[in-house]
Amino acid sequence: MQSAQEESTLAGVRHRGQGYLGYLLWALAILGLLWTLNAVALLVERWIAILDVLRRSAGIPAPATGPDYWTLFGVGALLVVFLALSLAAYAMYRRSWTRRLHAAWNGHPDPQLTRIRPLRGVAGPGELEARCAYLAALDPAQPAPDSRAAYEAAAAAKLREIETAIAHRAVTAGLVIGLNRNALLDSLTILASALELQLYVLTRLGKRPSLRTWMELARRTGASLFLNSYVTREDALYLNLAIRKAALGLEVASDAVQSALADIDFDEVMGHVEIPGLAQAAQLASLTVSVGASGLRQIGNFIEHAANDLLQGVLAGGVLYYHGMALAAECLALDEQHRRSHEMTRTVSQAMTVACAPAGRLLRDQVRRMREFLRERRKLILSAAKDKAREGSGRVWDSVKGWTGFSTRATASPPSAAPPDSK
Repeated sequence: MQSAQEESTLAGVRHRGQGYLGYLLWALAILGLLWTLNAVALLVERWIAILDVLRRSAGIPAPATGPDYWTLFGVGALLVVFLALSLAAYAMYRRSWTRRLHAAWNGHPDPQLTRIRPLRGVAGPGELEARCAYLAALDPAQPAPDSRAAYEAAAAAKLREIETAIAHRAVTAGLVIGLNRNALLDSLTILASALELQLYVLTRLGKRPSLRTWMELARRTGASLFLNSYVTREDALYLNLAIRKAALGLEVASDAVQSALADIDFDEVMGHVEIPGLAQAAQLASLTVSVGASGLRQIGNFIEHAANDLLQGVLAGGVLYYHGMALAAECLALDEQHRRSHEMTRTVSQAMTVACAPAGRLLRDQVRRMREFLRERRKLILSAAKDKAREGSGRVWDSVKGWTGFSTRATASPPSAAPPDSK
């Protein structure tokens, strides 16, 4: 009961934090608008100054009274150019979305199908019929839904179908975060990835964004920068531990090897035995184990630093996935009641779990490659130890054969006779 109460409290705090974040983004939007208007006023002022210079160069006198047609004509020409550029940009935008929609619908779609319908509290018969027609046209291979239950099942299936692509794009973009080692570049990467993913969702579902949709896209894109408003400190610690869990076994193994090496005194084990080559072989064997421990420590340090770098990417990928799935669910949901159902909801914890799994696999693959390198290096050291041992044993065998040959000759030769007495 207490855990559920804590989760509800955290959810409320998170919801209020995101609400305040929306207000902050609106304030930033107003400041951006004021800055744009100021820039336009400076541009017009500069243009009027240029017109005055041109008039003096052409020898056209300024009117003493009445309207200044030269200035009015110049400002009007600037306004016409601005409107022409705006219309050209809007036409390019429309053509771009029309090409996207043609690819999504395999032809010219019905404008009613491409419109993003707002969610109502409870959908009526007309709303149900329109949304059923949308799903039937979006996926003609599937049977057309004809009831609320059929539509909810078809919408959940479509959401699961698009979820794989959303997760792949979100995780791929998230794991790039942190590579630049620059906060500004990472922020720009998150903004571009968040906007691109949401546009991909709209294209995949065959929807044309309206002005209200663009405002919502801008809000979610800006909210993606504030990763700390989606997770708590406990969530961040859990994700960090989940990413670096592969390092725990390696670090324990490294400590065990180091403890074993510290407990073994090779001088006491070898004693004062003077066997040629045996001391060198023992030294190489000890070197083999110590190289492994050093490599394991390097892997542990690598996982510790890599996990901290991957954590930011996991958080960014989870937020991108969360916003992408939320947009897809809002496009596919029948009404507010259906939108709050379990099939159409992806929580922040689920999003972080989805982004955490690929990061763990990536780190595990890198650790496996490092261990293979260490294994090859150990093989080389063991090969050198084997050669040293063979060389030492050869010298021992030569020494044994030398002693054996000397003893044989001493036994086989008879004692020499004493010389005869001269008397």
